[in-house]
Amino acid sequence: MEQVFLRRCVELALKGDSRTFPNPKVGALLVYKNTIIGEGYHAFSGGPHAEVNAVASVRDKSLISGSTLYVSLEPCNHHGKTPPCTELIIKENIRNIVVGCTDPNPLVAGKGVAMLREHGVSVVYAQDSAPFERINAPFFINQHEKRPFITLKWAESADGFIAPFPPAPYPITGQESLVFSHALRQQHHAIMIGKNTALIDNPRLTNRYFPGNSPIRIVWDRKLSLPSTLHLFDNASPTIVLNDSFSGEKGLVRFLKIPEEASNDLSLTGQILYKECGICSILVEGGTHLLNQFIQQEYFDEMWRFVGIPHLFKGIPAPKLKDITYTVSERVKGFDRIYHYQK
Repeated sequence: MEQVFLRRCVELALKGDSRTFPNPKVGALLVYKNTIIGEGYHAFSGGPHAEVNAVASVRDKSLISGSTLYVSLEPCNHHGKTPPCTELIIKENIRNIVVGCTDPNPLVAGKGVAMLREHGVSVVYAQDSAPFERINAPFFINQHEKRPFITLKWAESADGFIAPFPPAPYPITGQESLVFSHALRQQHHAIMIGKNTALIDNPRLTNRYFPGNSPIRIVWDRKLSLPSTLHLFDNASPTIVLNDSFSGEKGLVRFLKIPEEASNDLSLTGQILYKECGICSILVEGGTHLLNQFIQQEYFDEMWRFVGIPHLFKGIPAPKLKDITYTVSERVKGFDRIYHYQK
């Protein structure tokens, strides 16, 4: 039964989306005599944590102290926007806990479990931490490498082209892929494109086909030459403009000067976006040039490649995959094939 309850923790955690950033996604449940009596997950940064919501959902509070708490991530033991979950666990006299994985945040990192054990709480870890680390891959990257989690995404024709020539907006994939693409947007803190994509496609980069937040928009415009009439500057969602000369704000648009050495080193750019803007994950939906830069510098964590099977045309070549080892999975959306690459 333990594995069933732990899988449920993962399901609950995945109810969270980009609104949890910079916090991790966490799911928790209370089990009394092999029956779930309370469930909760972390819905948004600054809001109650999963453990708090799980305890609050229990109808018969007298059962809490005799229950086992299952939680996907180590309970926190420090004061942030909310009080420590360890204090709640101790207060509620919960004596048994099963934890999915250790919290990589140095403020926690084993200290939460240590505190609970000091107060007589029995804490055991799941046998396999991988599923719990996987649902918080951006959080682990943030904590270990102090940079955003990077996802590359593009659509290409069956014969390997990303757009016709001369460049123009062109629907390569179908409606089901569009919905899935917006689901990816909903899971990311920010979305990035290059200057040419902004000019040619004039995209909104908002999440319109899947419920949830729209990501922060990031555009490269080194010389600040993009016209203010573009959708990117409509104040519908915050926008960051990466450029060579100016830092400041105008409405929901933030201009961020990138040092010259960082303009050609995406890892430095990522560090700046994480440190200066708190960006936790980025979905890169740029054109071939920008995507190839990320691929050639191997500065990414995963890639989503959408292939529109019925479409054949000649034009701008799709990004070229580098000859490194990937774990690849495939799924079908309508007539399209979607390939997920992980290093």
